Amino acid sequence: MKKRSNNNTIVYLVIAWLITAFLLESTDLWISVSLYKPDSLWASILEKFGEIPGLLTVLIGIHIYIVTLRSSSNSRTILFTAFLLTISSLITIYIFFVTSIGLEGNYYFFDSYMNYFFFSAIILNTFITYLFRKRHNYSKKSILFSRVSFYMFIFGYLLFVQPLKLLWGRTRFRDLLGNYEHFSAWYLPQGITWNDSFPSGHAAMGWIMISLFVLFVDKPFRKRLIIKSLIISWAIALCFSRVIIGAHYASDILFASFGMIITYFIVLKYVTKNIKPTTE
Repeated sequence: MKKRSNNNTIVYLVIAWLITAFLLESTDLWISVSLYKPDSLWASILEKFGEIPGLLTVLIGIHIYIVTLRSSSNSRTILFTAFLLTISSLITIYIFFVTSIGLEGNYYFFDSYMNYFFFSAIILNTFITYLFRKRHNYSKKSILFSRVSFYMFIFGYLLFVQPLKLLWGRTRFRDLLGNYEHFSAWYLPQGITWNDSFPSGHAAMGWIMISLFVLFVDKPFRKRLIIKSLIISWAIALCFSRVIIGAHYASDILFASFGMIITYFIVLKYVTKNIKPTTE
């Protein structure tokens, strides 16, 4: 019954996605013109720091993944562990980068201390892994969360959103000229132009936090409702802020959001079927 419910949810999401995408063909630019407020304080704050909660969610998931891998000395497990530690270190470096840019308003501070940031990221993640390993009992929910958040990051964010940004080459609304002559509809890829409006990375990172849902599946209904409402409200606010600040169009938000949500359901279905208990 639950499998059928999830399959139906994916079908409904795809239908809603297609209908909304069709409607945005004629309203995309108008929405941005109507909502654009470049001096919005809250949207500016979310632009600077809005990715960090999602990145931290993935980072926690990766460290749980590392310490709950089945104990093995074979080369495949060792290489995969090294891969996870590398990804976690790169995410940490990016968090340092985003934070320094947000606080300083330029690249100077990060560039000046880049080597220290790299070294700190490696040491920090090694230490976090040690701390996580000190806790020997992780529930199946925690293990499930670690896999879902990681694979959402890999398949939804890195392999779906980021390549599309490069290949689509869509100019951001705030970078358009006064007569909007460089505006392009979402379904018209412009090639590699080094513009990266479509789809939205911030929106994707906001929705990656729905991976936390699996930690609360057995909680009372009211608690689940409150937690899910907070996570979804955060993601919607982050999406809305991108249009307000002129960094993205509504269609950029749509494709990133629905891409991540559908990835969540697909990954959850796969991981739930194939998850193996930790041997620790």
